[in-house]
Amino acid sequence: MPAPTKLPDRIFRDFSAFGLGLMQQVARRLAPTRIRPVHITWLFLLDGLLAAWLVRRGRRRTDRLAALLLIGKHLLDGLDGALARHQRPSRLGRYFDSIADFMVNVALFAAVAERRGGRLRDRLLSAAGLLAMLLQGSLYNFYYVRYRHHLAGERTSLPDERQARPYPWDPPRLTRLLQRLYLMLYGWQDRLVARLDGWLTGTKTPSLPSPAFMTALSTLGLGLQLVVAAVLVFFGQAARLPQVFLGPYLLWSGLLLGWRAREARKPTRFG
Repeated sequence: MPAPTKLPDRIFRDFSAFGLGLMQQVARRLAPTRIRPVHITWLFLLDGLLAAWLVRRGRRRTDRLAALLLIGKHLLDGLDGALARHQRPSRLGRYFDSIADFMVNVALFAAVAERRGGRLRDRLLSAAGLLAMLLQGSLYNFYYVRYRHHLAGERTSLPDERQARPYPWDPPRLTRLLQRLYLMLYGWQDRLVARLDGWLTGTKTPSLPSPAFMTALSTLGLGLQLVVAAVLVFFGQAARLPQVFLGPYLLWSGLLLGWRAREARKPTRFG
């Protein structure tokens, strides 16, 4: 039976993967049906866009519903991957999933900007918060993908997506189109993080970080980011979302990068 996460064994605790064990059970029941991962991706996209629309309305009742929808978006996001591991992987689905994540995040921060007043400074602050959120998520994904490849885990995602090729069952033209869009949105982030890691470690082929580091780093994963957003929205504090990612989250990211630099001088057995 496929693992609930993308690694063959639980090497570290992934705080961003909460609820995925439950989604694995749901995926096992859905696997024999005609439901495909792409259907789930469409569902979480609609779920996330609806949550953003409710945040923009700025009402107490709609805030609570939006918070629940953000948690639901995370669970559905995990369900499509779990279902793909039961059925078959897809590079088309991999790119569509990431693009849908991007669309939801943009919609959420755009809603926050409108909620703050819709002035230029509100839009700029939200854009900066969105950028910080994306880069922090890319930092986690960079190391997580390398862990999966090093430990024979899920390999639909590649360290360098420019090298990816569609699976035989993927529609080639559409898959390449989504791949180009993915590279526009995320490719520069992946390359930036790779260069940053090389600078921190002082080598072109750095060792893998320790499981303890990965556990701490998982707090930057999209799952936990959405929990933070949901908590703020639930308590009517959605307008503070950009400051969270530009303040505490950015500080925490800096501390993690310092940890990575120190740890790289003493390679672990995972290197």
